[in-house]
Amino acid sequence: MNQRERLLSAFETYLRVERGYSVHTLRNYFADLNALADFLAHRRSSLARANPKALREFIGLQAVRYAPATVARRKASIKTFYKFLVREGELQSSPAALLPATRLPKPLPDVLTRGEAESLMEGGEETDPLDTLRNRAMVELLYATGMRVSELAALDLGDLDLARLEARIRRGKGKRARIAFFGEPARTALQAYLPTRHQWHAGRPDDALFFGKRGKRISDRSVRRALDRFSPSVGKPVHPHMLRHSFATHMLELGADIRTIQELLGHASLGTTQKYT
Repeated sequence: MNQRERLLSAFETYLRVERGYSVHTLRNYFADLNALADFLAHRRSSLARANPKALREFIGLQAVRYAPATVARRKASIKTFYKFLVREGELQSSPAALLPATRLPKPLPDVLTRGEAESLMEGGEETDPLDTLRNRAMVELLYATGMRVSELAALDLGDLDLARLEARIRRGKGKRARIAFFGEPARTALQAYLPTRHQWHAGRPDDALFFGKRGKRISDRSVRRALDRFSPSVGKPVHPHMLRHSFATHMLELGADIRTIQELLGHASLGTTQKYT
């Protein structure tokens, strides 16, 4: 294992184990850092020997080629990586410490109206009734709780309490556990799905609440594909985070306070939640 591989492997373990980052976030981080490593290699340098000037040149090149949001993400990835190297004693100081932060305008999230949300729940009719029951249960639960798609996919059957209308999220972002609450429509959809659950995992022991076509725990991608089937019912593309944004916006419209919404969404910072106000 060369030095580049060793440093990136250690950083990957840190992000995955200590920070609890998702596979999608890790993929972005390493696309950014490998791009930087390739840039430095062409200049006969390396990740461990980079200096502030080289990092500024790299960011400047990114600004020419990519959208501001991508440049901001790459800058954040680099700053986090070098803070980690200092923490681990690989470097005495971070060459990225003086990279200026990129301030981006924060557009309001895309949301469904409450009428569109009702129409969405009535969509998703599939040829196979098993698909319909599973998909409607997932969509109802996503909208009712505001949970992330990764949190939905990680749910076990034992995390569900239909009597109390609760779902225990044990693997939230940053490893923060919380209780998510849902209402009667989600319970009804789950009660319709659960008697068919055993038909998904083909008799193999598995604690997962939802399964994909191969009888294994459903993946984030499969949840997104299932949600795509509901989009025609509202006449526009619908993605899982739109349901999360819609949940927060509708809760606010119905009088919930911002602190309560922060807890329900599992946000570490109130500032993240305040984009809905």
